[in-house]
Amino acid sequence: MMLAKRWCTVIAGFFLLMVLSGCSFISDPKSLMQTPQLSSDKASLISVIKSELKGGEIISPRDVRNSSSIRTPDLNNDGVKEAVVFYQTPDEAVRIHGMILEREKDTWALKARFDGEGQELETFDVLDLTGDGNLEIIAGFSNGGDGLQKGLTVYSYHEGAVEKMMALPYDYFMVDDLNQDGQPDITVVSLKRQQFATVTAYQYADGSFQQLSQLELNDPVSDYYNAVSGNITPKLKGIILDASVGTHSAFSTIIVMKDGQFVNLLPSQDMTLKGYPIMSGDVNNDGVLEVGMLEKPKGWEYISFDEIPWLFTYYQWDEKDGLKSVMQQYMDMAGRFYFNFPKEWRGNVTIDTKSDKNEHLWFVKTDTNEVVAEIRFFTLSEWEKNKADWQFLAQDTDRVIGFLSHTDLKVNKGETEIKR
Repeated sequence: MMLAKRWCTVIAGFFLLMVLSGCSFISDPKSLMQTPQLSSDKASLISVIKSELKGGEIISPRDVRNSSSIRTPDLNNDGVKEAVVFYQTPDEAVRIHGMILEREKDTWALKARFDGEGQELETFDVLDLTGDGNLEIIAGFSNGGDGLQKGLTVYSYHEGAVEKMMALPYDYFMVDDLNQDGQPDITVVSLKRQQFATVTAYQYADGSFQQLSQLELNDPVSDYYNAVSGNITPKLKGIILDASVGTHSAFSTIIVMKDGQFVNLLPSQDMTLKGYPIMSGDVNNDGVLEVGMLEKPKGWEYISFDEIPWLFTYYQWDEKDGLKSVMQQYMDMAGRFYFNFPKEWRGNVTIDTKSDKNEHLWFVKTDTNEVVAEIRFFTLSEWEKNKADWQFLAQDTDRVIGFLSHTDLKVNKGETEIKR
């Protein structure tokens, strides 16, 4: 029961961390209630698509970061928009198909159909992977089960015909420019669970996708729950893989590309081992990726794991000093709020051991035990009596979460603020 509770809080934390990493969700109930008003062009496109489905059904990718079902790019860079859509035919041998339509005057015309793979559309994007100005269709497919390896396919569209340019298995893939030569590359992570993983970068050259670099990781991993690419330092680009190990632990691997070859900066998982999965990303929005670590507040060394109000410390890679702390926060593991510590608090402020993370938290100076801030959970009636002194932070079903500063910290006041 305790383990199940812990994983529920982890999942809630995941969604909050996705927000921290730049993902967004529709949260305005009014926007969900409104009937969308389609332009005549969109209405015409949808009408033509439906007429061409022939018993099929439009599908959206499972990837919540980019789940729109219809994309309207200019695939072949001729100034005329195309529409790309995937659909399924559950009763046919090939279940997933794609179609490309082209804008013609005031309507749309079908130009090509092509087959997908598997039972589910995992992800779908259109990007220029060859550097010629034309856009390729990148699609990930699966057979529907979580934890099963997926298949990545890259399609090109030219003169009304669709060609399959590359197909290979993957668990994660990222499109970036890791070798910084001005042309995109695709990095594919392929995992053989509890044995090893292979990280391979491909780039288009001389008419095909060719391998740039490959690295084998020999840690026994249950799963990669997150993978992100970008700047590891201001000068080096690479990827961070967040891996699950054991029942609920995790660690992160940082891989950079130097002189066209992958280098594992953290060969030992002990360097980033943590008791909860934490998603890496550009948490402080400075353009450089961070790895998150759990840190016990001072004074909580002998308290049971699940009672500890954990601090999250985020590290960047420094080419001289290795992992370097750049940010610390208190995160509510149920995903209700998070609190970014001011720089001057790091190492100088802890959480009083009389705190209960679901009732009342006192943030105190480590040397004097002086209270600098409080977070408290109020019933609705209690909040009405106390709201003159406390700032509203968040609401949790039938309780209000309030913030009280004993210094100059305020809600929504720059870097030294409570975030919500």
